[in-house]
Amino acid sequence: MYRCLIRYGQIAGRLTAWFGLTAFWALWIGVFVHYMAPRLGYFVPGALIGNDQPCGRPECDFTDFWRAGLSVRFSPGALRGLVPPLRPGTLFPLPGGYHEGFPYPPPALLPADLVSHLPFEAGFLAWTLVWAVLAVCLWRWAGLSWLVIMASLLSPAALWNTMLGQLGVIGGAILVAGLLKGAARPTSAGAWLGLLACKPQTGILVPAALLGQRSWRGIYGFAGMVALLVAMTMLLFGPSVWLGYFGHGQAGAATLLDAGFAPRTAQASGVSVFWALRSLHAGTGLAGVGQMGVSALVMAFVMWLWAQARLDRHDKVALTVLLSLLATPYGYTDDMVAGSVMLAVLAERRGWRIGLADVAFWLWPALCPTVSLLSGVLFTPLVVALAAWRVWRAAALRRAVAVLPATPTGAR
Repeated sequence: MYRCLIRYGQIAGRLTAWFGLTAFWALWIGVFVHYMAPRLGYFVPGALIGNDQPCGRPECDFTDFWRAGLSVRFSPGALRGLVPPLRPGTLFPLPGGYHEGFPYPPPALLPADLVSHLPFEAGFLAWTLVWAVLAVCLWRWAGLSWLVIMASLLSPAALWNTMLGQLGVIGGAILVAGLLKGAARPTSAGAWLGLLACKPQTGILVPAALLGQRSWRGIYGFAGMVALLVAMTMLLFGPSVWLGYFGHGQAGAATLLDAGFAPRTAQASGVSVFWALRSLHAGTGLAGVGQMGVSALVMAFVMWLWAQARLDRHDKVALTVLLSLLATPYGYTDDMVAGSVMLAVLAERRGWRIGLADVAFWLWPALCPTVSLLSGVLFTPLVVALAAWRVWRAAALRRAVAVLPATPTGAR
């Protein structure tokens, strides 16, 4: 009787998890369509571009990349003649780039420069589709199934990234594919991972993972790609962009990082331990010490993790991408795409049996702003830590079972 109750409880828990996942996921897809569909009206001849919700600016974060790309090609005075037709009251300041504290390192200007050659509305469409197609190609190269890929592209994290016009989808694809292919194709995988220099917080644990597995070819590929990106920015844009990055760019990043936690701002969708401590009213000094301590522990653990030969590579990748969210002091829920991908991979491996921890992580990019607003506290690091703990516990259990001695035939 007791065992039957436990079994029924397990079945009820799984049904509840699936019901919650389906209902809230469908709701979030509806929200995505609600916000994205009006943007198609920009392609109507004579249409005026306005502020897009939920960001309150045209095409959300894509505006910053498009303007930054223009800023390396035109003078501030010439830029003002390139503003798309706007409705009155639309927020679209220029010149952009490092003049306004653009926080991304100069390699990010390479794709930004390319897309800025297109009109604003066409640029957003190209930016979104090209990154999605490239992400699919990378995931297929890494051996992911079409079902996992489709779930990943429609995950709340990926949909939120698409609304923002951010780099979370392509960054997550590079991180997952590069780590998964590191054994079979170390040099090319390392080179792909080097592209994360465009958004370093995504690949913050990549050096630790490469060093932990002693993948020297991967390190060479990684370092070679980073050097190539630096050389290209110097060649195409000159040293001034690096001076701007270490000046106004770093100041802009510091302003974003050190601002007091405000649930009605983008920080409500943050992922870092630093912002979580700030939401608990810790000062910048204490929050910084806490973040540095967690980052150091996570990096040391990831190096140890990748040195374990008997641990499955998918488990290593899943833990690495999840823990990278705890290691970075600067990140948002659109950076949770890689984690969503690997949780889908692990769920597929166990026959799509999911738990409430999986559902919480999967839906968190959609739930996080509301929870932060209502509570005044950023819970993302706790959600990430619970998801990582679940992955680690399952991986440790499989490893323990794998090393158990075989029971002799006929033994009691």
